Amino acid sequence: MSKSIIWELVKINILYSNPQLLASIKKKQNKRKDASFSAYKSVLWQQLFMTLVLGLLYSLLFMGVDYSRSVGFFSLQLALFTLIAIIYGFSSFFSVFYDSKDTKLYLALPIKPKEVFLAKILSAQGMVLPFLMPCLALLIITYGQIGGISLALAALPAFLILWLLVNTINLIVMHFVGEVLTKSPRKTMISTILMTGSSLLAFGAMMFLQSQQTVSLHSDGLVNFPTVPLFVGFHYIVSQTVSSGTFLQFVIPLILMLGLVVFAFKTVIPNYFRQVLAIENASSKKVHTQQTQLPNNLKQALVKHHLSTLKDSNLMVQTLIQPIIIGGAMLPSFSHLIDSGFLNDIGWDYFGVAFLAGLITGNTFAGSTTFIGVAMSLEKGNYHFIRSLPINFKQFTIQKFWVVAAVQFVFPTLLYLGLAIFLVKLNLILSLFFAMGIVLSALLVGQIYYWRDQKLLMLNWQNSNQLFGRGHGQWLIATSIMGTLFLGTILMIFSIMTASTIGALYVSAALLFLLIPLVGGLQYYLYRAYWKKL
Repeated sequence: MSKSIIWELVKINILYSNPQLLASIKKKQNKRKDASFSAYKSVLWQQLFMTLVLGLLYSLLFMGVDYSRSVGFFSLQLALFTLIAIIYGFSSFFSVFYDSKDTKLYLALPIKPKEVFLAKILSAQGMVLPFLMPCLALLIITYGQIGGISLALAALPAFLILWLLVNTINLIVMHFVGEVLTKSPRKTMISTILMTGSSLLAFGAMMFLQSQQTVSLHSDGLVNFPTVPLFVGFHYIVSQTVSSGTFLQFVIPLILMLGLVVFAFKTVIPNYFRQVLAIENASSKKVHTQQTQLPNNLKQALVKHHLSTLKDSNLMVQTLIQPIIIGGAMLPSFSHLIDSGFLNDIGWDYFGVAFLAGLITGNTFAGSTTFIGVAMSLEKGNYHFIRSLPINFKQFTIQKFWVVAAVQFVFPTLLYLGLAIFLVKLNLILSLFFAMGIVLSALLVGQIYYWRDQKLLMLNWQNSNQLFGRGHGQWLIATSIMGTLFLGTILMIFSIMTASTIGALYVSAALLFLLIPLVGGLQYYLYRAYWKKL
């Protein structure tokens, strides 16, 4: 294989792996036309910066735990970050391998399939390594705690094994996704179902891992937690190298992983070009469908139209996963309260605190990378056509908001309500106030992002990732979530402590007295500044 050819292919494909970064770079280039820009270098530098920042941040967070004794907690965190890397890596792999339009062009060039395949794998790492980097930090800290600096160096080969595992799983999953796509012209629908389903399964596994924990944090840094199979092997390999646990949890899985690597080289790589051509042929075939009944009125027709714009697989994954991953991140903080039964005993008079918790949680449901944050831009070429129709565009905009909001907010709200009632076993009145807070907060924040999308309207996008980078969208959602969690935690602790001191009923009444006018005032502002001016 030619290194120069692979490098040139990497420079091309890295732009497909993160289109939102490319869109941001193009904006900078348009503003500073005299400056010299290299698109692929800018994408590489930003991805490298994100990787280093996440690695450093989690290194600081991991310092307070004694992982040499906290074997189960080590295996849990390693499993969680690996699953997150697989999920986001899967999205990047799909964009590079099947959404890019360059693969067919290579057939007429003297380029080997292995060179194309390797280049695409390398270019997809920009979305794998940032989320896998905390695993390297965790391995270095753990191995250092067990055997000092010399043993910490063993974290590098362990991390390479983990990296190989993540990429091999993504490649094999992509191969089977490609096989399905070759047999149907409905590429968009099938890829949406597969990507969404796989992501939900992965996060289901995360939630299952979280639900099994019985965490007990001690002052000396020890965290008690049952071990997670497979991932605990990365601890055993250095803490008890010669043992049956190491053989069962590390050696055997390593042999199986090598078998998957061989399968990828023998089956996945040679069939890639065949798959791409077969997918294009299947997509070009005319789809014969039975004539469906026409909508009875314009309102039904527009609802169907609004729903038809929400079929982007990447966007659907982002929308459905965001509230779930936030909940998964917060669950460990409350796990000891759940296990101890403390939350079960909270009386109905804490309804104001539950309402505040709902407002905090619902604030994370909307964002620039969700349906509500790109809703109008999804119209693309239909936008100007709809504006030319003899229909009330203001009513069209309002209806679109409610349809998109229902699709985006109903599922996570019911999920959290169900968890509050059946998992946490919270008082029914508290659960209802919690759900009410979620709905109000999600609708308010959703309106802000819906308005923002129309300010930054983009109708000529080719990949939904391009919409995410508008107005520093990725940083906006990250900072808003972190700020919400930080400020929300402070408010919740203060409210609970005050309620336990002067009385829960008084604090709850005061919270409602403050929060409901605040919510109403913000809604009134949105009405005057946005809805009334449509």
